[in-house]
Amino acid sequence: MNRRVYYNLEIEDTRDSFIFEVEDIQYQHVIGNLMRDGVDLDHALETAVAMLSANVRMHDDSLTQDVLDAQVVATSTIWFLFNEGTDEDDRIEGDIMLVEKDGELFVTDVTDAMPEDGDAPD
Repeated sequence: MNRRVYYNLEIEDTRDSFIFEVEDIQYQHVIGNLMRDGVDLDHALETAVAMLSANVRMHDDSLTQDVLDAQVVATSTIWFLFNEGTDEDDRIEGDIMLVEKDGELFVTDVTDAMPEDGDAPD
């Protein structure tokens, strides 16, 4: 199973999503290290979101192997924290959509990415 984090700079046009994807083996490795190392999960989330935010603004020719490796870690971290590492009330089942709107970042599942009224998701 591949895990995906979609990153949109605007909610109105999800066709322009940046898609960050991680495979099972990569995911298990990253999360195993995260749990073993006792990482501060709030800080890990901030770092992961900042990494993906920076990556959507990079030119393709700037993507080094280090950057791609960091994307795997960031994607795995975000997917884990919203699917498995949170309370059931806040849990997202499956792929995640991060949406920047008016300087704020909203998190939702992919099925809720296009609200009827055009407002940003909760």
